[in-house]
Order: sequence, then C-alpha cells, then structure tokens
Amino acid sequence: MSNTNTTASKAAQEKNDAMPLKLDVRVRPITPKENLVGFAAITINDCFVVEGLKVCASEKGLYVNMPSQQDGNGNWRDICKPITADFRKQLNEAVAEGYGAAIEKMQATLEAARGMNDRPSLSGALKENAGKVKSQPVKAAASKDGPSR
Repeated sequence: MSNTNTTASKAAQEKNDAMPLKLDVRVRPITPKENLVGFAAITINDCFVVEGLKVCASEKGLYVNMPSQQDGNGNWRDICKPITADFRKQLNEAVAEGYGAAIEKMQATLEAARGMNDRPSLSGALKENAGKVKSQPVKAAASKDGPSR
C-alpha cells in the first residue's frame, strides 16, 4: 500500500517538475529593523497563499524567512517551508524582485510628491496676481448703442 502512495507521489512530483509555478508576490517594505527590511505574501498558482514572510538583508543580499511560531520550548519553528532547493531559490528571487519593484514604486511616488511641491499653487498665483490688480475698478466700455439706461 505504501508502494502505491510512493509511486503516485513520484508521478505527481515528475509532473510538477515539468510545470513551472506561478508566483504572485506582494512586498511591503518597512524602515529597516536590524536585518528585517520588509514583509511579503506570496500566492502560488492562484490557489495557495503564504503570508507573513519576512524579507531580510545580509552581506550576500536579500533572503526570505518563512513564517514561524514559537514552540513550547521557546524555539522558533517555520510554519511552512520550501522542500526543494530549486523552489527556495525561485521563492527568494521572486521576493527580491518584488522588493525591488516596491522600493522603485515608493521612490517614484516620493519624486512625484516632491515635484508637486515645486509647482506653484493655483491659490498662491491668484493671490499674487490679485495684488497686481489696480485698486480702482475698470469702467465698462460703452456699447455701440450708447449708454444704457
């Protein structure tokens, strides 16, 4: 009976090896705290979500810490984790790419906001031009028909 399960799981594994995984990554950068630089969530093949991934930085670059919880002995254990080195590499690369995209988006938003501050405001321009207007109101031009009564 275990032979059948082993054979079935090997066939499923071979099928999965041939099929690339679709990873949808959402990264939220934070102000760095020690080596922690952000949090991420990943959706695998539009059918399974893993939240609470920690994006960390080291001398070698960015890496992902899986969601974890403390056991009864005070040790931290991963709740879920990649089984193969290939998938771990794919996951790390996808999260690093998502982190880079999130940082670029934040920088673009910041630059756009700075650009808005450099532009003169409409109300400021109106106030400035209002000071230039003569204090005496301009008389209406006479119409062709003569003064109206």
